[in-house]
Amino acid sequence: MTRPAAGIISAATLLLVAGFVDAIAFIYLQANFVSFMSGNTTVMGVSPSLGHWSDVGICAGLIALFFAGVFVGSVINRTRRRPREWLLWTVTGTMALGATVAGLQPDSSGQGIAGAGVTGMLVVAVATGMINAIFERDAAVPYGLTYVTGTLVRSARQLADTVVTRGDHTDAPRRAWLKSLGMWSLLAVGAVGGGYGFRWLTLSALWIPVVALLVMALTTALARVVNRAE
Repeated sequence: MTRPAAGIISAATLLLVAGFVDAIAFIYLQANFVSFMSGNTTVMGVSPSLGHWSDVGICAGLIALFFAGVFVGSVINRTRRRPREWLLWTVTGTMALGATVAGLQPDSSGQGIAGAGVTGMLVVAVATGMINAIFERDAAVPYGLTYVTGTLVRSARQLADTVVTRGDHTDAPRRAWLKSLGMWSLLAVGAVGGGYGFRWLTLSALWIPVVALLVMALTTALARVVNRAE
C-alpha cells in the first residue's frame, strides 16, 4: 500500500472513530461531546441560566482534557521520529483506558463504581484530542481532523472556487470540495454507528473503536517493518 493511500485510510478510520465515540458521549452524557468542543462551549455557556451547574463542570472538564490531548499529541509530533505511529499507539491506549474505566459503571444490579462512566468519557476526550494531532502536519487538514464546522466551511469555499473560474481560483482542484465533504460524511456515518452501538451495547460499545485503532496501529507498524525489509 502506498503512503498516500495509507494516510487516506488512516484519516477515514479516525473520522469514523471520532464520530462513533462522540455519539456515545452525546447519548450517555446527555448532550455533551468528547470531540465537538464548539457544542460543549455552547452547552457550558447556556447551563448557568438553566441552573444546570453539573453540566458546566462536565463541559469544562471535557474541554480541558480535549485541549490537553491536542497538546500532548502536538508535543509528540515535535519530539518523536515517527510521530504518527507513536500517536496511534497512544490514542489506542488512552481509548482503551477510557473504555475500561467506563466499564466499571454500576450495572442493573448496582455493582460497580459510581461516576465511572463519566470518568471514562473524560479519558476518551483526551484520546479524541490526540486524534486531531495525528494529521497536524497535513495541509489538507488545517483545522483538525474532527473540526466538522471547519470541514464544511472549507468544502463550501472549495466549491465556490470551482464555480468562480477567474482570478486566483482558476487552478483550484475541481473535486477538492467533495473530498472535504467526504470527511464530514465519515464523521456522520461514525456517529450513526455509535448511536446504534450504544443502543445495543451501552458503554461496552467503546471497545469497538479501540479494536479499530489497534488494527490500524498494528498495520502501520507492520508496514514500517515490511518497508524496512525491502
